Amino acid sequence: MKFYRQSKKKERAVLPVLLILGIAICIVTLTVSLFLLIPPFTIKDVFSRAESLRTYFAQQIASFTETALSWIDTSEQEPVKAADTEVIEKEAIPFMESTGEPGDISSLQAEYNDPVDQIYLNMLDTSCGPMLYYHQGDIRWGDFLYGDNDPLKKYGCGPTAVAMVVNSFSDTAVDPTDIAVWSSDNGYYALHGGSYHSLIPDALEAYGLQVESVTDRSCEHASELLSSGHILVALMGRGTLTQNGHFVLFTKLLDNGNVYIADPVSYEHCTLEWDLEQLLSELKKSYDSGGPLWAVRP
Repeated sequence: MKFYRQSKKKERAVLPVLLILGIAICIVTLTVSLFLLIPPFTIKDVFSRAESLRTYFAQQIASFTETALSWIDTSEQEPVKAADTEVIEKEAIPFMESTGEPGDISSLQAEYNDPVDQIYLNMLDTSCGPMLYYHQGDIRWGDFLYGDNDPLKKYGCGPTAVAMVVNSFSDTAVDPTDIAVWSSDNGYYALHGGSYHSLIPDALEAYGLQVESVTDRSCEHASELLSSGHILVALMGRGTLTQNGHFVLFTKLLDNGNVYIADPVSYEHCTLEWDLEQLLSELKKSYDSGGPLWAVRP
């Protein structure tokens, strides 16, 4: 009986040892397994991972907050219509101021002679409404090669004149380079000669404008066209204006019978008043493609 009790005591003393030993073996086994499956890490690694998680959640919360605030600000504002945006942009561009002085037709030149390295940004008041002025020598495109050969500042009066009208009175926003590319792609570019006369009616019609040849080139008829919402595209010929040919726009009839013009090579010419009858007498004596005078309207 005594012996039995002693055996029981020994068994009870061994059990905790075996339990501790089993736990130790499990820990060692688990550690070895983790070592084999996962690269060893330190306390520093744990803190690094924790910091990465904290940064990630902070960024997500900040992004969500910014998006929510942006949505609130936008929802409180009234939507801006496209027409409103267009009005704001036009109002930001100043109108060209007229000097009120008469222009001397003998001073007109077809060659680019305005200051170099200049950007021209002005609106013109025309019979069809406000028109953005383009200068063929503008620094933004003056050196652009028309037809990959001729610089716009010397040979680009045709594309520049067309671009002014198309940009302001059609549904397409263009600049002189766009019309120059269209012209050369469609066969209207003349090597070292500018543009064929057919560029005027064909390009304007291609962009949705109404164009008609003006066969009655009297001062009375031209005045009537300008008074009825037309712009006149004129091909000026050999004479005091040019020795070859030059496109200008007759933009508005004045109360005294004179007109304003849009001259692609001279900003100053656009600020002066011109004798309509004398301009008509200087038209080029060439009647192909409906020239030398066309009436255009939106």
